[in-house]
Amino acid sequence: MPENHPPTQSDARARIMAIRNGETKPLFDSAPFGPHSPSPSLLIERHEVCSTEWQTVIIPEQVVTLHLRRCAVEYGDGTGDSSYCLIRAKGSAVIEKRASEQRFRWGSSASTLSVCLSDAALEQTADAAPLTSEGEPADRAVEDMRLSSLLSALERERSHGYPAGRLFVDGIEQALAAILVRYDGIVRHTPQVYKGGLAPYRMKRVTEFIQAHIEEEITLNELAHDVGLSSSHFCSLFRKTSGKTPHQFVLHCRIQHAKSLLAKPSHSILDVALASGFRTHQHFSRIFRRQVGVPPSAYRAQL
Repeated sequence: MPENHPPTQSDARARIMAIRNGETKPLFDSAPFGPHSPSPSLLIERHEVCSTEWQTVIIPEQVVTLHLRRCAVEYGDGTGDSSYCLIRAKGSAVIEKRASEQRFRWGSSASTLSVCLSDAALEQTADAAPLTSEGEPADRAVEDMRLSSLLSALERERSHGYPAGRLFVDGIEQALAAILVRYDGIVRHTPQVYKGGLAPYRMKRVTEFIQAHIEEEITLNELAHDVGLSSSHFCSLFRKTSGKTPHQFVLHCRIQHAKSLLAKPSHSILDVALASGFRTHQHFSRIFRRQVGVPPSAYRAQL
């Protein structure tokens, strides 16, 4: 929800939009803190919010907000005759009302992470994930630790400049969508049930695609498109086949590639990291040690 700062000139990248007091404009006046989301379908904005006057907002797309510190938000009934105040706890997640006019004001300063999910992601997930019961009321999301944990992980990734790349963000988007579609009022479709895993020829194509692009950023959509599946369907089948998420499997392939390069003394550790698709020496060393048990330099010394 918008803060009480004057408009700030941002770049041409997409912003989370809203209809505010009858005008279509960014949901927040100020530019987001830090780097932009590496994913065009999951918009991510971090903001510091000041207390505000009353304002009316309609959010046309699905937005979820993580409160990074305790704050107060006051809501009105639309007539100005009555209002009520909600205290948002640190770490609480709120599913913002979509396509519904809200009259509110920030009663205190706040620190927020807001994400906007695309309809395509929600629809694909709703199609692939059968629903076994009626949806939960959206206001119960403040107690959903799954949402809080996912958004907190996304905030940590954002604050470090998205070192894991777009594939990590794509995975968070799929996980968020899988939770959101089970809440009442979120897009829902007749479920389709998929059995089994990826066909062997599809798994082979995925592995070949990763090896051919091992130095590059690899997205979930690219992997799914290469085998002719939707992202959510691909994720479900891939995990059944490999026992790993696509992100975990790509990291495994990158580390295997790095191990082969470390056998060549002419390659520096940084050269190996970049040639294996890692953006920084530090990120490479952390993932390598986690998977292999020793740092890259120690592994090379053992060869």
